[in-house]
Amino acid sequence: MKNSRPFMNRMYFIDKHLRTRQYPNCKTLAQEYQVSEKTIQRDITYMREQLDAPIAYDNVRHGYYYTDVTFYLPMIAFTDQDTLSFIINQRILSQYQDTPIYNDIKHVIDKIMQFIPETNELGERANFLSFQTAPTAPVEYHKFELLQQAAHDERQVKLRYYAPSSDQETERIVNPYGIHQYYGAWYLIGYCLLRKDYRFFALNRILSVEVTETEFYKPDDFNIEKIISDSFHFIRDGQTQHVALKFSAYQARWIRERQWHRTQKITEFPDGSLRLDMDVQGLDDVKRWVLQYGDQVEVIAPVDLRETVINELRQMYQIYTGVMIIDDRVRE
Repeated sequence: MKNSRPFMNRMYFIDKHLRTRQYPNCKTLAQEYQVSEKTIQRDITYMREQLDAPIAYDNVRHGYYYTDVTFYLPMIAFTDQDTLSFIINQRILSQYQDTPIYNDIKHVIDKIMQFIPETNELGERANFLSFQTAPTAPVEYHKFELLQQAAHDERQVKLRYYAPSSDQETERIVNPYGIHQYYGAWYLIGYCLLRKDYRFFALNRILSVEVTETEFYKPDDFNIEKIISDSFHFIRDGQTQHVALKFSAYQARWIRERQWHRTQKITEFPDGSLRLDMDVQGLDDVKRWVLQYGDQVEVIAPVDLRETVINELRQMYQIYTGVMIIDDRVRE
């Protein structure tokens, strides 16, 4: 069985023996610690090359010693679980390789990981985890930095913004409160002076950013999580509505497994079907979510959502069949 005692513990063990001035060598250290001589040699090499430890070998006494006794190892102790956690964090971070935060966080993790050279075995243990990222929207790093700094300094920004829904560009003056990542895209959350309300701006749709000298004051009770908590997924439209959906017995098996919204209530029926009720904003998000379940779900409320889904289904029917449905009548 491989010795799984933490690498940092071995370094402190070697350090303690070097300070005794008894000139330990790889053989004596390996025997006492119950590892191979090659392991001890690798540890000493690492201490020399990575930590600048002033370790020398005395050919007369056939052992190692410190040439500078004022040297001390970094006071960081890692367990194997700590090391495994950092390896997993590296893999989680890799999902965000094309995002503005990647390099800064990777730099910090790499600094810590330099104190953990033996990661092969633990790396194999981490292989049981894998991650799949959502499709990402590219963001220009300098825009991200400008908005991040403006939010920190509480300075208004002037944005030129493209809205795909209207296919138009507009100029906005915004009080930037924070940046939020959702499903592969980054959004600026702020107060829009044009709309007189909170708005979410996709960073990849911001065509230009200008930080102004005008200061603003973010409300003390502002909380991004609170702002988006009423949204079904992420979209806010300023109007919270009661949504009721009935799922078939087949689809209900999966629906009851998850928490879809903090306000949700599930009513079970004898035939295995269920009704999902929730109070949310962003009916466009709800519509897209409902449509993926096809004939396994029925919109009960609100009426506007039900009619929107019906119209979508009519248009889909026409696309696939070439037949138009008008007022429930089929027209070739």
